[in-house]
Amino acid sequence: MTYSSDWHRVSPLAIIHHGLNFLRQLVGSNPGPLLGLVAGTVAFARESPLMIATTALTLVLLGVVMAVMGWLRFLYRVHDGAIQVQQGVFIRHKLTLAFERIQNVRLERPVYLRPFGLARLTIESAGSASEEVHLPGIPLAEAEGLRDRALNETPSRQAPEAEAAGADSPTTQELLRRRPSDLIIYGISSPAILWGGAIAASLLGALTRNMGDARNQQAEQAMNTLLEAMPGWLPDFLVLPLAILLLLLLMALASMTMALLRYQGYQLFREGERYRVTSGLVTRREQGIRHQRIQHLHLAQSFVARLFRRHHLSCHPIGPSLPDQPDGGGGVLMAPSLTPDEQARVIETLYPDLDWHSLRFQQVSARFMLPRFAFWGLLAVITAGWVTVSDVPAWTLALFLPVPPLILLNWRRQGWCLQGERLILRGGLIGCHYTLFDAYRVQTLRLFQNPLQRRAGLANLGIRLGSGGFRIPFIPWETGTRLMDHLLWQVETSRAPWL
Repeated sequence: MTYSSDWHRVSPLAIIHHGLNFLRQLVGSNPGPLLGLVAGTVAFARESPLMIATTALTLVLLGVVMAVMGWLRFLYRVHDGAIQVQQGVFIRHKLTLAFERIQNVRLERPVYLRPFGLARLTIESAGSASEEVHLPGIPLAEAEGLRDRALNETPSRQAPEAEAAGADSPTTQELLRRRPSDLIIYGISSPAILWGGAIAASLLGALTRNMGDARNQQAEQAMNTLLEAMPGWLPDFLVLPLAILLLLLLMALASMTMALLRYQGYQLFREGERYRVTSGLVTRREQGIRHQRIQHLHLAQSFVARLFRRHHLSCHPIGPSLPDQPDGGGGVLMAPSLTPDEQARVIETLYPDLDWHSLRFQQVSARFMLPRFAFWGLLAVITAGWVTVSDVPAWTLALFLPVPPLILLNWRRQGWCLQGERLILRGGLIGCHYTLFDAYRVQTLRLFQNPLQRRAGLANLGIRLGSGGFRIPFIPWETGTRLMDHLLWQVETSRAPWL
């Protein structure tokens, strides 16, 4: 497909996208100022409703004018092996992104663009913390052509024989397909549900403790309202557990709904040296990434996922370190809710010479548990003192009983395995997660120890990749030195392209 070097505008429907994106960011990422503005508006509206209506209308018109001006000032073109973008209403920005620097491409077809044969294209380069080029409202054929060119572009340092091998049209192989039942398991295994339950339990616990305080009439009124909503035959002591359970069920339902909306129709394909994912119910998304640009692979498993014997696999390109969650973020390519057989098949495709079932992990030192025992022991002593001098119930100390076995379990989960040119790290608590990467992708290594580790001859090995940092804790100093030397040797002798 040939491209004109003239400047182009996106469709006027892109104004809708910018407006929706602005509202999503305003409500989702920073709701505090918005809530304050709404509260101030409601309070002021009682005094001068006409002024409020006039101000609101003025702000809406100003927002529309700014959106139209932003669309008029947004231009893009393909020129000299790169995508160039000009944007900005008052301050003009010009971005040039070479195709060979692109590492992640995402094509989306939301409902308001699909009937018009339009799509939006998101492009990220190596090392970018977020999308760098965003083209909402361009023809679907043009978006697909830009996607294919970006993903098939070969860096200049790659060997000529590799270029010749990739010249033929690659065959398409389906690696994975997700059913709604798989997505439901993925939704209910989100760790955010457990965190939400813990927060709800602490809030409701604080509410019940403040019931007898005359200064907390609102808390008492809220609890009375909750009790009145419960059936008359229900004992009062079951109200709090049932309220927490109901909240967890609502959060699980919301998480399952979001998983179905995001990953309905999920399919993972391999096309030569690149991988492509299609998914989405309301907005149809297509994401692609070349194999060589995957920096590390992560297998995450929460407590609920362990009950179903599932792992959530994610392939991470170059970018900032992301939270250890199944959803990941940015340009991460996801494969949710994998059974053991599916997990083995996908890993074998990504790393053909890796025998996953033969991995033997080396355990870290048992001294790994000492700092954690010290921290929780000190916290238990402080809590015991608080119980003796206040009206905090003594059963609060029972909350510390599960801590020792959990620390022991966490230690047993820690481990690492070096198989050929690849390093696999293991960790977790109830579930178990793995991190896998090629040794030649290491950027920096650091072997360090604290005074207590020095006395025992132990150290921590810090590893930094282009996609994040990792650590092997409490290993013998000699082992860490040999492992660091081996990784550095792999970096120096490998001829594989790093990007």
